Amino acid sequence: MKNMFKTLLAIFSSLVISTSAFAGELSVSGSAEATYIIGGTDDSNSKGLGVSNELNFTASGEFGNGYTWSYSMELDGASTANDDTQLVLGLADLGNAAICISECGLSTELSYGVGAYGVGSDVVNTGSIKFGSLDVSSYNNVQYHTPAGLLPFGITAKVGYVPNTAGAAGSSSKEGNTVENTTNADGVTTAAGIGTDASMYQITAAPIDGLTVGADYFRADGSTATSQQPEGGNYFAKYATGPFVIGYAKSLVSPGFSQTTGTAANQLYDTDAYGIQFAVNEDFTISYNNEKSQLTTNAGVEAGETTATKTRVETTVDTYQVAYNIGGATLALVKSEADNAGYTTNKEVSATLISLKMAF
Repeated sequence: MKNMFKTLLAIFSSLVISTSAFAGELSVSGSAEATYIIGGTDDSNSKGLGVSNELNFTASGEFGNGYTWSYSMELDGASTANDDTQLVLGLADLGNAAICISECGLSTELSYGVGAYGVGSDVVNTGSIKFGSLDVSSYNNVQYHTPAGLLPFGITAKVGYVPNTAGAAGSSSKEGNTVENTTNADGVTTAAGIGTDASMYQITAAPIDGLTVGADYFRADGSTATSQQPEGGNYFAKYATGPFVIGYAKSLVSPGFSQTTGTAANQLYDTDAYGIQFAVNEDFTISYNNEKSQLTTNAGVEAGETTATKTRVETTVDTYQVAYNIGGATLALVKSEADNAGYTTNKEVSATLISLKMAF
């Protein structure tokens, strides 16, 4: 993987030395969304009204040798920091190379693509399930993508490498890495100055008309977790025919951990998701998603005992969606219900979302 990183650096260097770039054009796109939500993960009786916005600044151009470049910077969420940035070099028959700052995700758990407004609980999170959470887009990374049409059956492959999981998002060449010891929710632990690295692989294919399949795998190495390095993967299948779309996805996530006596340690999140979507007409769409996620926990061996305790909790989330397009606007109604929400036994959570989204 480190050899791939060196190869990409060599490509970038050769482009700077041997070619000239033509000035590109800057454009702005995005959306504004007004929402009203009843319920959710915090309080099933809560009510919330808000307006969110997402802006994407893009630019593109080409080099004198026929290679191309594109740049994207997103402003979204509660902060206006430019932490979602990518620079992609189109290398013609050689594929694409990219430098990505908290961007260029390779996880495929949502690629099964069923949802009138969005994919499953990704729209309204009532279950707090861990569904394909490990992704290079959480870090600063470099990537290589094979060119389209190179492999049969529409196969494309992508590989990403994170040289330092503690790298500050959005940091420039004038900013050093001052991140202190950190441990994220997936158990990736990095001490400042050491730099745990990570790698990720993705492959997708379109073997027949209407069918798309794919898979990915993520692993972090060098973490201070002594018993299990963080790793996870997903695979999916999506089939579209006429007004129908059906899809299925499988996700396995094992956060990093260190086995210690008397504490919860080894965890495995095993999630299955499926859905069906129907377009009543070109403007009106309905859908249903079901997600089941089982958390298996192997506790550490208690003092005086010889075996560990194993527990299993399954969270189930059902999501119903209706969406209607009105010109450049989308009006949506989403209902989501979760049993054993957040892997807590007998906890039931529901949420209803009404959304009006304008694209520009």
